[in-house]
Amino acid sequence: MSNFASIVLKMKKLLFIVGLALTIEGSAQITKAFDFQCACTVVTNRYDSGKKSSEYHENSDGKKDGLETVWYAEGGKQYERNWSNGKLDGTGIHYHRNGNVYYEEQYEKGNKTGVWKFHDEAGDLMQTIDYSHGTSKEVHAYYHAGVKFFEQTLSNGKMVSEAVHNQDIYDQLKSEAETNGKPQ
Repeated sequence: MSNFASIVLKMKKLLFIVGLALTIEGSAQITKAFDFQCACTVVTNRYDSGKKSSEYHENSDGKKDGLETVWYAEGGKQYERNWSNGKLDGTGIHYHRNGNVYYEEQYEKGNKTGVWKFHDEAGDLMQTIDYSHGTSKEVHAYYHAGVKFFEQTLSNGKMVSEAVHNQDIYDQLKSEAETNGKPQ
């Protein structure tokens, strides 16, 4: 083994021992430990209760790389998403407190892509945002009880078109919003 490789191995072992010591200390809220399997640093954050609040991996450059998981204080998963060299990459899933999927996101090298789907706490589809054409053109579709009733297209953040797909649902929800928005 070369002298350089020997030094690197000793440094990795030292980082692992320091990370382990921080983990054992108990009062630390953030711990870092080198993981030899992924050749990365695992960063763990904890709530005051001691439960994990988040965990992610950092590459040798200190950038997020791999799976990131965040939990609610009660212990349920808040979201999971993937990183590649400091940029979001791949599919992520966010959860309601009851455990049902809130929304699904997709990134490619830090850019939003694909169709993002948003659900209410019961699991019903509420909205989709289509980033298939990049963020310069977004198509927002709105659903009620699983039925698409309205769609908006934005180009570079500006509204370019709107379309009502179900007039009855659109009118009902608009009326409810106007009624609920007026002071009593």
